[in-house]
Amino acid sequence: MQSKILPEERAQDFRTLETISLQSQIHVIQEPTASDNTYIYAINEVAKESWEIAKQDDMVQAIVDGSKGKAVTIAAVQPTAFVSPDGKVTHSGLGQVIITTNWQAVDGRQYASAKSFSSLDGRQGQSRQQIWNVSVDLDQDKVINIQGDQERIMTETLHTNVVYGGMNMYMPDLAIAKAGSSVRWVNESNIQHNVVGSYKTEAGEEKIDSGFFKANEDWEHTFSEKGTFDYHCTIHSEEGMKGRLVIS
Repeated sequence: MQSKILPEERAQDFRTLETISLQSQIHVIQEPTASDNTYIYAINEVAKESWEIAKQDDMVQAIVDGSKGKAVTIAAVQPTAFVSPDGKVTHSGLGQVIITTNWQAVDGRQYASAKSFSSLDGRQGQSRQQIWNVSVDLDQDKVINIQGDQERIMTETLHTNVVYGGMNMYMPDLAIAKAGSSVRWVNESNIQHNVVGSYKTEAGEEKIDSGFFKANEDWEHTFSEKGTFDYHCTIHSEEGMKGRLVIS
């Protein structure tokens, strides 16, 4: 019987291309706001066209409209633009857009604003995620397929200064820690993750990179000053694996 391997697990064996280079420049199309927690980006100009076409589709629009009040990440990740040794740029006519919605609950109630780790300690947390893969025909300017994955659910008893890493999600993804606290990220999935981001304080900005940690491993960092730490997993950012710590 053939085992089912998730795409995220295959990514662990990814090897960079050796004979050609990739043209990639992230284009941020929409930043999250207080009223609309939607982040939209494209990996290059051609992939951006994929989203411009996809957003006109009625089913895609229904998915986006039905995700109001949730954290939404829309990533235009295909086509890849290849650059040959002579500088010629080529790409396929098939685009791909990944739409991911994430939402969390604590003790059965929606959790959408940061609360202190101490107030969350011992309470039941639940994180839910839904992903849709949208295929776009760039030559015909239309969506040709929409595939929705089964909803992923992560449930944990929350503890002070601990963030759990599941399959493409952190929980809690928003939390408040006291200055001087050491916060620990625990990987409870069967794939590797990392914690990469910017720690902003009055003294300036510090770039933080945990390096990759595997299943059942953890990583810890001490936040000595008041500020904010916005972070993500670099290999699962297109699925919306991100979080924020407020250091008070």
